[in-house]
Amino acid sequence: MKQVGIFGKRKSGKSALMYALTRQKIIQDAAFRAMEISGVTRVMLVDTVGVDVEDDSTAEKSAQSVEVALMLIADDSFELELAWISKLRRAGSSVIVVISKADKFPDGGKALAAAVKEVSGLEALCVSSQTGAGIVELDEEINRRLAEE
Repeated sequence: MKQVGIFGKRKSGKSALMYALTRQKIIQDAAFRAMEISGVTRVMLVDTVGVDVEDDSTAEKSAQSVEVALMLIADDSFELELAWISKLRRAGSSVIVVISKADKFPDGGKALAAAVKEVSGLEALCVSSQTGAGIVELDEEINRRLAEE
């Protein structure tokens, strides 16, 4: 079974995104969920520990096992996330950058997504686990990336 990992700093919305993607209520703290992406691809969704430091052996171990990595960015201080994106790519993961908690930004996270693109050249999807904004688009992008694997 292919694996999709959710990476980001602590409190960046990793667990909430996992539950939004699996369409389940938050009823327990679980690190793994089996899910279907767009009703086609069955994958294991992995909620990783927070990547609050550049060298984290637990997160690095998770990075080695996922085909697709979702890197969540929840604020305008994203240098650490960019370092982790490089690590994930070196590990062979296809990385999707996600502006999480987009509902907390007046513009839905668009300015932050533009800043990420300006610094890194990477496109980012703006997503809100609370409102559901961007979840369908993220689901479709995960499916597209898995199909390429």
